[in-house]
Amino acid sequence: MKHAHVDGNGQILGWYDPQIHNDIPEPNYPVTDEVWQNAINNSHNTLISGKTSVADHRTLDQKTIDARTQRDALLTTIVDPIVTNPLRWGTMTSDEQQMWVNYRQALLDVPQQPGFPASISWPNKP
Repeated sequence: MKHAHVDGNGQILGWYDPQIHNDIPEPNYPVTDEVWQNAINNSHNTLISGKTSVADHRTLDQKTIDARTQRDALLTTIVDPIVTNPLRWGTMTSDEQQMWVNYRQALLDVPQQPGFPASISWPNKP
C-alpha cells in the first residue's frame, strides 16, 4: 500500500511508502500498489475518488503564456526562415507562397480562436 499526498484539486504532490517514509504529509490517501504502479507508468498527476489520471493543472494565464510561446516558436523557427529568405521564397510558386502566407496568418490568429487557450486547433504546416 502506498499513499498519495494531494492538494485540494486532487493534484498529486508526492508518493509515500510507509515502509520507507516515517512522516507522510496530509492530506494523503492510501492507494493499492496496482493503482500506484499504473499512475507511475502513465505519468498520472491527479487522484480523484481513488482513480489516477492526467490533468492539466496550469492556470488560465499560464495556458495563455504557453500557447503564445508555442505559437511564437513556430513562427520564428519554421515560418520566418522561409518567408524572410528571398532565395527560398523566390523558388516557390505563387500557390506555395500563398500556403505559407495562410499558415503564418493562421498562427497569428490562434489567440482569437473560440476556446483559446484551453482548446486550440493548430494549423497544419504547408
